[in-house]
Amino acid sequence: MIKAFLFDMDGVLVESEEISAEAGVAYFRTLGKDASPAVFSRYLGGGDRAFFNGAASDLGLSSPPYSYEDAAAFFHKEYERRIRGVDISLPGARELVRSARKNGIMTAVASSAEMWKVMLNIEAAGLSPEDFDFIASGGDIKRNKPFPDIYTLCLVKLGVDGSEAVVFEDSLNGIRSGKRAGCHVVGTGSTFPVTMLEEAGADAVISGLDAILSAEDVSTLLEDKPVRMRRHIITNEAEKKRAVSLAHKAREKAYAPYSGFKVGAAVVSSSGRIYTGCNVENSSYGATICAERNVITTGVAAEGRGFSIDMIAVASEGESPAPPCAVCLQVIAEFASPDTLVILSASGKVEEYRFRELLPKPFVLTRI
Repeated sequence: MIKAFLFDMDGVLVESEEISAEAGVAYFRTLGKDASPAVFSRYLGGGDRAFFNGAASDLGLSSPPYSYEDAAAFFHKEYERRIRGVDISLPGARELVRSARKNGIMTAVASSAEMWKVMLNIEAAGLSPEDFDFIASGGDIKRNKPFPDIYTLCLVKLGVDGSEAVVFEDSLNGIRSGKRAGCHVVGTGSTFPVTMLEEAGADAVISGLDAILSAEDVSTLLEDKPVRMRRHIITNEAEKKRAVSLAHKAREKAYAPYSGFKVGAAVVSSSGRIYTGCNVENSSYGATICAERNVITTGVAAEGRGFSIDMIAVASEGESPAPPCAVCLQVIAEFASPDTLVILSASGKVEEYRFRELLPKPFVLTRI
């Protein structure tokens, strides 16, 4: 019988990895190092010390000038500045936490971050400390994830056995930590590809907490073998707006020195992950890559042969939204269904289509 839900924070309850990475980039810029957010991806879920020390090592920095204490102080101030007044809750987070408590399931937070950050994130997610029976941070343990210590601490404080608890994790280190503590682990596909979550030991994988409706739903999910992905059906406006916003952000990075026409795209795959891409032009026009094809190749590289598209958002310039070109429509057809949602956006205008409306009869080649 499941008696407790144990939640990681970043990437499960809140979407804060991007803010953390931006704050980290800002810190290393003070040391004259131009870091990209990708530098920090390897160290997600391992605590702030691993987050900064690992990135510093990758950037070839030693002490001095690098100092973890200086980085931590800068990070605290910068993170708090960036997060104030921002709703960073992930879809379904508030609902599942409160539903669990209402139905007699104990809840706990098990975050590798420092307590100040955990509390800021709880507030920014529209939750409160009273929504949890216990809150554990990286400062409460000697060994952080992937060691089991933080989840073992939660089990002791709640008075439950690992077999009676479900851990919700997005990071590989977090999944390993939960499994080593003897818990059931549900991976959320917000940060890493599904295959990597499975390889780390997740008992089941979901797109996000909004794929779960109740404690009974969790039990049913864990009983399904082999591990399968469960994801919600895209109907909420928040996800549509997020995809369009990410497409516009990608458009800003487009390389279009010849046409001057910048395009960005965001794809929501059937695994629940979101990928972005932009157009990359070349003086040999035949070698130009459209944003739509760019983002699809990114998705395939991450998920392999099983990649498919639930929704694609395309952001362009001009007075009216621009549809994908004929070549891109044919490429999209390889990974989409006739009902795949296509959102076109430009100059504040948004148009929605089902893929079949844009390409009713795609060419189909027999697969081998």
